[in-house]
Amino acid sequence: MNHTEYTVERIVATDDKWAHRDLLLLADPSEAMVARYLAHSDMYLWRMPSGVVVGEAVIDPHGEIKNLAVAPAFQQQGWGRRILDDLCAHYAEKFPALTVGTSEGGVSFYERCGFRYSHTVRNFFTDHYPEPVIDEDGTRCRDMIYLTRTTR
Repeated sequence: MNHTEYTVERIVATDDKWAHRDLLLLADPSEAMVARYLAHSDMYLWRMPSGVVVGEAVIDPHGEIKNLAVAPAFQQQGWGRRILDDLCAHYAEKFPALTVGTSEGGVSFYERCGFRYSHTVRNFFTDHYPEPVIDEDGTRCRDMIYLTRTTR
C-alpha cells in the first residue's frame, strides 16, 4: 500500500469528533470513558484522497495517546505505525515523548513501533469499566500498561 497519499485533518468540535464514534469505540469500548477525554483532547483523522477515513488518534494535553484506531478495511497494512510516526513528528516540539496506555494484547504492537515499557496500573480495566473489556484474543483486560516513545 502506498502511504504517501493521505491527509491528516485536525477535528476541533466535540460533535464532529463524535461523528467518528465507530472508530473511537474500536479502541475504547466505553462511550463514558471516551467522553471523559474527548472534549479536552486533540483528535486527528487520516484520510485517503477519496475522503475515506483510514484511522484516528486522540491525544490529551499532556501527550498521552488516549485513543488510536485504524478502520477495519485498512488494518494490517502499516497504518497504525504510520499514524504513530506522524504523531511523534507533529508533537516533537511540544513533548519529548508520547505515552500510551494499552492492555496486554496491545503491548507488542506498540513495542514494534518504538514504544518502551513505563509502568502498569493494576486492575484499571476492572476498576474503571462497568462491563468487562475483552482483548482481541478473547482474554479479559485487567491492567493498563503504559509505554512511552521519544518524539525526536
